[in-house]
Amino acid sequence: MTVLTSRAMYPIDPVTATPSYEEPAPAIDLVPAGFVPPSSANNKNFPRGDLTRTISLALLATAYASSITCLIVGGVYFNITAPTNPGWRRLRLSRPLKQSLPLLINIFVTILTEGTGYVHAVALRWSLGTSLVFNSNLRLFSSIRGSWAFGRLMNFLSAGFLVLCYAATGLIFATLPPENVCSALPLNFICDERETRDLVFFRPGAVLALGIGLLGSSALATWQVFDATVREKIKTWSSSPIETAWAAWSTGLRTRREGRCMLGVHEQQWPSAPTLPRQKQGNAWEAHTEVRRVVAFLWVLVLLTLFWFVGVIAAVQRINRECIVAGDGQNYMDRCDNVYVGGSWSLLPDTNGVTSLAQISLVNDASGGITGNLSNNGAIAVVFILMMGFQSVITMGLHCSELLVTLSRDQDTWRRATSANGCKERNALLTVLGSWKSIALLALKPLVHWLFGLAMSFYVGWGIFMRPPQILYLCLSTLILAGFGTWLTFGVPRGPQPAAYGHVQTMIDLIDDWGQRMFWGHKGWTLNGFGHAGTSSQKCEEVRMELYYAGNVSF
Repeated sequence: MTVLTSRAMYPIDPVTATPSYEEPAPAIDLVPAGFVPPSSANNKNFPRGDLTRTISLALLATAYASSITCLIVGGVYFNITAPTNPGWRRLRLSRPLKQSLPLLINIFVTILTEGTGYVHAVALRWSLGTSLVFNSNLRLFSSIRGSWAFGRLMNFLSAGFLVLCYAATGLIFATLPPENVCSALPLNFICDERETRDLVFFRPGAVLALGIGLLGSSALATWQVFDATVREKIKTWSSSPIETAWAAWSTGLRTRREGRCMLGVHEQQWPSAPTLPRQKQGNAWEAHTEVRRVVAFLWVLVLLTLFWFVGVIAAVQRINRECIVAGDGQNYMDRCDNVYVGGSWSLLPDTNGVTSLAQISLVNDASGGITGNLSNNGAIAVVFILMMGFQSVITMGLHCSELLVTLSRDQDTWRRATSANGCKERNALLTVLGSWKSIALLALKPLVHWLFGLAMSFYVGWGIFMRPPQILYLCLSTLILAGFGTWLTFGVPRGPQPAAYGHVQTMIDLIDDWGQRMFWGHKGWTLNGFGHAGTSSQKCEEVRMELYYAGNVSF
């Protein structure tokens, strides 16, 4: 990008649009007929996002209702089953249906947590006040010093409740291993395929945990939005970066810096000066420092799942070979503890043959167990802690990937100002549904959590089973997530429109005419002969690449 730091260096002839080393004509002759100065000072009626607020609060109410339902159902069934088989209830479901049900529950939980998360994000955005830099932020890693509602402790609790929700979904249903697996592993529970083929165990304690997670997330979001509302912090519920900037400018949180109509977020530290347009803009990696940490974490997540896969399958194969040697060629099934080598690599475990597995025993039997003499409920508590530990890494990776998607979506929103239809007001739901990037992430979230549930599952009377094929599929899903995020990060916007990525100050500098529908482009010349680019309610001319643009300011 070329910057003109002195008017006398490269003045532009507005008629021929070519550089000239002569002083331009008097300012009055350089103003083309029909030039209208920016009118932003006359329009402070920014959208409040009332429909978005209604949808968000409706999702918050649904989360409350769902949490209470889970607490009631989990509590009732827990008390009913406690005398005979503490915490379990038997159901008859096919194995594929049992393994697919958690995916549906994960989708439902994702919708609810997205709703409570958006309420938190809106309250946080406007509570940041003058510290608000970007429209999109990592809400679980952004805190406000001196604020209880938005402090680090509340972020930690919000993250804990979110992890609890997803960890609970993987423990709501449990099955028995196939009969041949039962005969291969230490006998902790009778597995007669004729009796247990469609037997599924319903865990009320997991439903209670899901209810606690949803209730905690909802209560924190309610407190945060109430805190922001009482202090009159929330200006708009809109998710649009343009409407956020509009509200910030209208309410005095930010002021417009003149002469920066061709300077994007990557040039925030540059002085205001006439500038030539350029065909390619900077990427998100260069615009936002947190993006670099997110991308690095996503690839670390891929490596962690890959190491997990390699470690488990290597352990299974090693113990398998040792058992064959110890058995002198005989059937090693009766000799090997805690592993089983199967031939199935189907997505759903044990649906097309038997899937390989490694067992972490949780009972106190001849094979030993990590829970010692703990009761059934104590063993389940250990399972839950282990599941939450693994799940937290996955959940935080998916949460961090939101920043990459929302930054890219914010940039797409701004770039629509150069399209035939321009950029117009939309509620948050339509914004998400109208962005294939947001839909892709929404699809990946429950899918990745579901794959984790298949890779690391709990079997009644046995413990935790880790399945190498499903761990590999989980690794592939994290690879897709990391690749998707990297592609969004390093994508280069084309065209002369300066990149913003939802940077609030940049949006205010670039937009000089606010409205419900906006177009961006060439609007004329300044009083001293430089080009002027900005927004308008009407379709603008294309930017002239040979002109220096300065905006409505004199140098």
